Amino acid sequence: MSEQTKQQITAWLNQAPKIQGALMCGVRFADETLASDSDSQDFSVGAIEQAWRSIADTFRVLAAQQLPPTRLTWTHERAVLHCARRADGAILGVVIMKQQADADAELVKRLLEEFQSLQV
Repeated sequence: MSEQTKQQITAWLNQAPKIQGALMCGVRFADETLASDSDSQDFSVGAIEQAWRSIADTFRVLAAQQLPPTRLTWTHERAVLHCARRADGAILGVVIMKQQADADAELVKRLLEEFQSLQV
C-alpha cells in the first residue's frame, strides 16, 4: 500500500462523522501502522496495538478456513467493536460504549461500507 493511499484513508477517517458513544475509531494498514481519529485516553498504545494484531489475525485465520469475512463485530461487557477489512488489507475498527451501541447503528454501517468502497 502506498503512502499516498494511507494518507487518503487517514484523511477520510479524520473527516468522517463522529459516532455517538465511540471510544475509538481507527485504521490498521497492511504494513501494521495505525491511524486513529482521536487520542483516546481510554486505551494505551500497547493495548491498541495488541487489539489490532488480534483483529488482523482473526481476519487471516477465518480466510484460511475458507470463511473470508469482510466485517466482524465483537460484543464485550462494556463495549462493541465493529471492524471492516478492505481488499488491500486495511482494517477499520470502531469501539463503541455498549449502552450506546445502537444509537448510531446506521452511521456505523454507512462508515464501514464507505471505508470498504473508498476509491484510493
